[in-house]
Amino acid sequence: MKQKKLKEFYSEIDQIADKQAFVESITENFKEVEDPRAADNQSYPLVDLLVMIICAILAGANTIIEIHTYAKIKLKMFKCLLGIEKAPSYDVFWWLLTRLNPKHIENCLIRWIQLLPEEDKDKLIAIDGKHLRGAARNQKIHLVSAWASHSSLLLGQVKVQEKSNEITAIPELIECIDIKDATITIDAAGCQRDIVEKIREGEGNYFIALKGNQGILQAEAENFFIQANSVGYQEAECEVFSNYEKGHGRIEERQVVVTNELGWLNCKSKWKDLTSLIEVTCKRTINGKTTEAKRLFISNLELTAERAGILARSHWTIENRLHWNMDVNFGEDANLAATGHAPENLATLKRLASTLIRIDLGGVRGTSERRRQAAWDDSWTLRLLSRIFEIKV
Repeated sequence: MKQKKLKEFYSEIDQIADKQAFVESITENFKEVEDPRAADNQSYPLVDLLVMIICAILAGANTIIEIHTYAKIKLKMFKCLLGIEKAPSYDVFWWLLTRLNPKHIENCLIRWIQLLPEEDKDKLIAIDGKHLRGAARNQKIHLVSAWASHSSLLLGQVKVQEKSNEITAIPELIECIDIKDATITIDAAGCQRDIVEKIREGEGNYFIALKGNQGILQAEAENFFIQANSVGYQEAECEVFSNYEKGHGRIEERQVVVTNELGWLNCKSKWKDLTSLIEVTCKRTINGKTTEAKRLFISNLELTAERAGILARSHWTIENRLHWNMDVNFGEDANLAATGHAPENLATLKRLASTLIRIDLGGVRGTSERRRQAAWDDSWTLRLLSRIFEIKV
């Protein structure tokens, strides 16, 4: 009876891909990852451990303890696929994740994502950073990510170096991804002339929030829109777009004002190809109380007011779909792993798992359901992981 079940299980795996080709493909994708273990302490091949970790994360494991538990429960699957006889101990997983070079894992993720078919990517990219709060007890880890806003796909990420900030990390991230003809949206931390230059050198477009870190430009923009409002936007060569939304107990009114005529702006030449200034005013009424907020943006694009409003709102998909997903579905902020490189390595591997799930879903909903499915259905887990193999063929 046991032999019959084992034969059926082998059949399930064979339907996904030839086992040897499958493992060889995973090995190829992680060939740049150096094994931090001593040669006499490698009871399990590095690629086998990485397969087990990724499968565990796909199936709902968010911590090293849960990864170890999954490996024990799914020993039969890994015995069929990898030929192992005994599940690795917790210490094996802990030791590996704390010592693996996270840069190697990040490079593998970025390289694989760049090989995805163009239809899986889009040309509207949000760049934003996120703290790994669970690791904050021992170290400060801040990751900057590039996010395809329409397809909800992670395109790349880099870690902000110690004693540095997003200003230095963003150019490094831009170098890792293809931005040609893409529009890059960044919050005010990225409103720097060097970053604008980097985007234009890569033949990309920029749409960047403007705040006090660029005092002269901000003051000029604020003063212009105040005067434009007083004399009439049409007279000041501005275009206006407004919309109104009501629901979930609140009323929201947005007004977008754009000017593409910047001959008056003395500091215009300091910003590569600067073409437009944008002001977005948002009024929210909740329980009878109204608040108003204004945001400013700069862009090299000649924009309509409606298009500018779309770009301004699109940036928040990285917050709502990547950062929220990592915290709620993958328990990132609640994860207390704080030793060595474990926090960053887990974060990167979770983003790889999330990317695989999103490609399978074709959208952003159902991540938790898919992870439950992976926990229940081993063949589905391996089929999902085989996307790495399929991309290479």
